Amino acid sequence: MRQSAGWCLIITLMFMQCSNSPLQAEPLQLVDTLASLKPRAGEIPAEAQILQQLLSLYPSSYQLVDISRNRAREWTKTAGNACIPWLRKTPERERDYLFTLPYMLESAIVLVTLPDSPWQRQLEQLQDHSGRISLQQLLRLHRPPLLGVEKNRSYGAEVDALLLQYNKALYTRSTAGEFVGSMLPMLQKGFVDLMLEYPKIARRSSTALRLWPLSEAEPFNLVHFACSRSAQGEKIVALLDQIIRQQASQPSYHQLMFKTLAPAEHAAALHYWKQALTITPKAQTPVAH
Repeated sequence: MRQSAGWCLIITLMFMQCSNSPLQAEPLQLVDTLASLKPRAGEIPAEAQILQQLLSLYPSSYQLVDISRNRAREWTKTAGNACIPWLRKTPERERDYLFTLPYMLESAIVLVTLPDSPWQRQLEQLQDHSGRISLQQLLRLHRPPLLGVEKNRSYGAEVDALLLQYNKALYTRSTAGEFVGSMLPMLQKGFVDLMLEYPKIARRSSTALRLWPLSEAEPFNLVHFACSRSAQGEKIVALLDQIIRQQASQPSYHQLMFKTLAPAEHAAALHYWKQALTITPKAQTPVAH
């Protein structure tokens, strides 16, 4: 009996060791990143610092691939071990990529205008008691303003649906470069009346701008890695998810994430993010091995 009990103990310990063993390392190619990770001048943006923190904990080799955003998305669909950071998860994109847990979040999308915009009075009349503007009401005007949006970007489920419904009031531009915010020059030159953007991107502009909160915008925008839909991609997602869960309990990581947010948003943002991390993700379509 003692011998049998001893063998049971050994088997139990071996099982526990296997259960707690780290996932097998998988080399990673990270695309669409060099513009933010290696800026031409100035301080490295907060979102790049977060990315560097996560990559420093990645248990295998990784390579940064410097290609445009549009090319990166197409390439990642066919590459075996590629990931794109700083991407919103949508049902359409889930058909092409495997997504990690959200590793950070952004403030709500806002309308952006020049401070002396001829639409300022109209926008102020559309504000509700909380200062928010209904994008639907704005786009339903008899003569709506020309709204600049970037192709292949998602601004949130409700906003995306409105943009699809009222597409005649839009000026769309494909983002060929590495940077978000490529619509800003069009606004500055007066080619569009207003645009949609993250507050932090708008505030990095050298031009003074006015930001208008939207009633249809999500309170925060969850940010993910989108990885190749392959057997290698599954391993990479599992490794990144493990790192994200570990960092979720680290106050130093929270402080990095807070750099992209207004101080008044910190508590609500942390609660929103941690809730998203605890939600059991729906099963992603299996990948053929």
